[in-house]
Amino acid sequence: MNMTKQILIVEDDPLIARILSDRLKKLGYGVSGMVTSADDAIMHAIEFTPDLVMMDIGLEGKASGISAAKYIYLFFSIPVVFCTAYSGLDCLNRAKEAMPFGFVQKPFTDRDLLNSIEMAMNSYEAYRQTEVDPHSFREVIHLDLGIIFVDADGKIIYSNPYAEHMTSISHKKSFFESIERVIDYDHAASTGYKSTSNSLLETVREVAAIGRATDIVIKSKIFKKRKAFKMNVKARKDKRGAIIGYMIKLEEDFNRSRELNKMNNTQKKPGTKPQTRLK
Repeated sequence: MNMTKQILIVEDDPLIARILSDRLKKLGYGVSGMVTSADDAIMHAIEFTPDLVMMDIGLEGKASGISAAKYIYLFFSIPVVFCTAYSGLDCLNRAKEAMPFGFVQKPFTDRDLLNSIEMAMNSYEAYRQTEVDPHSFREVIHLDLGIIFVDADGKIIYSNPYAEHMTSISHKKSFFESIERVIDYDHAASTGYKSTSNSLLETVREVAAIGRATDIVIKSKIFKKRKAFKMNVKARKDKRGAIIGYMIKLEEDFNRSRELNKMNNTQKKPGTKPQTRLK
């Protein structure tokens, strides 16, 4: 069994990325991949779940390098070490919001890399031992439940294969799109707790706040069918206690889904007229 620790390199300078890759391999680490944007870093972390991410602090994209690091750690439980040429206090203070497990300043030596990586991995393992309910992304992706991660504004960071099947929307197409645009929420047919507005995001926020599951109905935009789900929501918070997003769990109620679509088919059947009751 290969126990080599795998590291993702996120760097938009190809020369620096190649040097970093060569040095990591020389130090005995594996390189799970090299990507050039914060968006690709999130996608790679989801697909390959590396043991550590080395992230250039100045990356841009739909998500910045700092935002991507925050999502990768707080949603996917993968520690991040920032590589930076910046030493200004403003930049470092913003970076600390992402809860990185270390910094390494360019240009770096082999000793700088080794010390930063070993300290980050040891600190991460020690921290996980203290967590009451450690969140394991590797376990979540294989659950027979729909799992969707959204940020505080409702942009989709991740949806597992089961959620893709439920909503008929692929993760790559929904990445960083608003959950309101991706999922067609049937507010009227949803029977559980729901926001007074027709907003799915508001319902998600309120369900997380009350800590109780609710029943919702979603319309499939591809198959034109409605599906009923029991929805649980848990807020994800940073070290200051501020909400950075939500983990949404969807478990389909197959009996109710069948009832909803049976009613829908009856209503659409050509030539069908409403029955009147005899008195």
